[in-house]
Amino acid sequence: MSAFSYMIFFTGVNNPRHGCTVIGWQDAVPLFFEFETDSSCTTVGTIISRDRQPVAALHWGIGPGLGQANISGMEVSIDDLIRPGSTANGRSFVSANGSTFEWRRSYQDPASYELWAGPNAQIAGFRMFTCETPVGLSHATLEYNFTDPAFLLEALVTLCVNRSIDLNMAV
Repeated sequence: MSAFSYMIFFTGVNNPRHGCTVIGWQDAVPLFFEFETDSSCTTVGTIISRDRQPVAALHWGIGPGLGQANISGMEVSIDDLIRPGSTANGRSFVSANGSTFEWRRSYQDPASYELWAGPNAQIAGFRMFTCETPVGLSHATLEYNFTDPAFLLEALVTLCVNRSIDLNMAV
């Protein structure tokens, strides 16, 4: 695994769609994301907030297809966030900047994921890792090497979708 420049912590509930808080620092900038899911008889929606302001939403589908995502105003099918990857354990997505990225589930630890920007360019790693933080116990970390806040949001949203699917979470 590569050496990474930044690390953020997943606290709260170990559920990618609900009750999860992501905290950390990127240089001198504090990072604070929340994932909350509401459901009714006909809809299920996950709201992702940064600094308590909604920045993305996953409108999970009931029926064919996984639903729709809105990431910083960009509408996309959730299915497009998990296209087949270049490996059997990978799922790809096209970023708002037009580049293709791929989350690969670890063969050694199926709860871990690696984010790749090409066949030989790992840019992030998600690991289940329990540790204390100033706001309580963390259950996972994301280490990464990029600084674009819009891409960090895309990475967190697509990681949420991948983990939800792999954990067999019903819509």
